Amino acid sequence: MWTKNGSIPQQETDGTEGWIEVDAPPGTPEGKEVVWLNWEWVVRDPKPVDREGYRWKWNHDRMQWIEYELPGITELPTDPLPTITSDQIAALSSTDVVALTSEQIGTL
Repeated sequence: MWTKNGSIPQQETDGTEGWIEVDAPPGTPEGKEVVWLNWEWVVRDPKPVDREGYRWKWNHDRMQWIEYELPGITELPTDPLPTITSDQIAALSSTDVVALTSEQIGTL
C-alpha cells in the first residue's frame, strides 16, 4: 500500500513522486474499526454516540475518545420585542436583532 503526504493508503500510486510504501491495515477485531490517522493504522472502538451538549473527539496522543462539553448557549429573552418600524432598524443592537421573531423580521 502507498501513501502520499499522509493520505489514506491505496493499492497503487498515480505515478507522481513522493509516495511512501506502508503496511496493509491490520485485521479488524469484532466491535472495533481500523482508521488511518497521523501516518499510522489505528484500531479503536467506534465513536460513542454524542449526547446533548457534549461531543466525542478522538485524542491521538492518548489513543482514546474524549468527551468534550460544548460551549454554553446564551438564552434569548422570552418576552417578544415590540413591533419596530424600518426607521428604527439602525438603532437596534446585535442582541435586539438576534431576539427578533420571524413576524418582526417579516415587517422590516
